[in-house]
Amino acid sequence: MTGRWAAFLCALLFACLPVAAAETDEVPGRLTAGLEPPSAPVGGMATLTLRYHLPEKAHLPPDPPIGGLEGLTVLDRKKAPGEIRVTLLVDRIGRFRTGPITLGYLSEDGEEGLLRADPVELTVISNLGEKPEEARLRPIRGIIPTKSRLIGYVPWLIGLVLVCAAGVVLFLWLKKRRVTGLKIIDHDPPHKVAMREIEELKSLGLFEKGRVKEFYFRLSQIMRRYMEALRGFPAAEYTTEEIALALREEEDRRLLPLLRHADLVKFADLRPMKARKDEQIEEALLYIERTCAAFEVPGEGGGTGSRADPTGPALRNGSGEGDR
Repeated sequence: MTGRWAAFLCALLFACLPVAAAETDEVPGRLTAGLEPPSAPVGGMATLTLRYHLPEKAHLPPDPPIGGLEGLTVLDRKKAPGEIRVTLLVDRIGRFRTGPITLGYLSEDGEEGLLRADPVELTVISNLGEKPEEARLRPIRGIIPTKSRLIGYVPWLIGLVLVCAAGVVLFLWLKKRRVTGLKIIDHDPPHKVAMREIEELKSLGLFEKGRVKEFYFRLSQIMRRYMEALRGFPAAEYTTEEIALALREEEDRRLLPLLRHADLVKFADLRPMKARKDEQIEEALLYIERTCAAFEVPGEGGGTGSRADPTGPALRNGSGEGDR
């Protein structure tokens, strides 16, 4: 009888050993990423869902850093237990893909750690349907029927009137200029002009007055004109995606999120917070400070030298002071 009880106790002990071992093992962290929907048109939105399981006694900071979204436009981010949803704007044609996804967390001792997941992507579809080559573009307005042949001369008459009006305005302007004297030409280098224009834009208080679109339009134009002077291509006339294709310097690519955000405010009625606006002004000024070396004047403290051109050799300022 005693042997039976001993065998029963041994069996019970061996059965409990795996359970105890499983309870002592530390649960490793893991992260999975998914992008929905699997395809979207240009201008649409996609949701990046991050499902995570943290190591034992670890926790997320209030605003956990997410890596792998560099160069993408983030519209919104929502956090729930075990899950984070990030809304992205599909703002490019061709391949829409994230980088390797990372999620930062803090251990029990306050040390930083990372959970990692593979990149995800979706297919960007055409706005013209499944067969864009067969799509037929139609005019917004219908054809206006007319029987009069004189209607064909109306554009020429309008053009002639506009040319005459422009000639009168030019004549009056030149006459006024001769009376008031020559206009002072601004010889400041492009980086000083851009910084001065940003400070003037801040002083106008357009954002605080509710004129958000006008504020971002002016800020975008200031940075595009500066990039045009810095890199030598017509950035003021390019779209943001054309600028992205023309950039060669990694420093310049840090300005793309600001330009894309300005496009969303101007064309998609995005309403940014004031704190976000202040951060973007600081980003613009920091970009100018990092790249203004291309326009530095040797011996600037002495008031001599020539202005540097980032796309070519140094040019004289025309006053002859650079030779003194």
